[in-house]
Amino acid sequence: MNKFLLTMMGPMIQNVISELLNEDNIRAYGDKLFDFIEDAVADSATSIDDIAVLPIVATLRKSLNIPDND
Repeated sequence: MNKFLLTMMGPMIQNVISELLNEDNIRAYGDKLFDFIEDAVADSATSIDDIAVLPIVATLRKSLNIPDND
């Protein structure tokens, strides 16, 4: 019975995921996620995370084509 349910639910789950992971949503939610990370890094007392994390976020933004829409 479990295999039957998984077989039936597989295409439905795939449709939901493909709707959620469309290009517009990736950009919108990616920007929010990256903004959250950048703000957390900026608010921290250490500068090591500024040096390590911010360039990674900038590279991810560029490679995923997610502009910083502050």
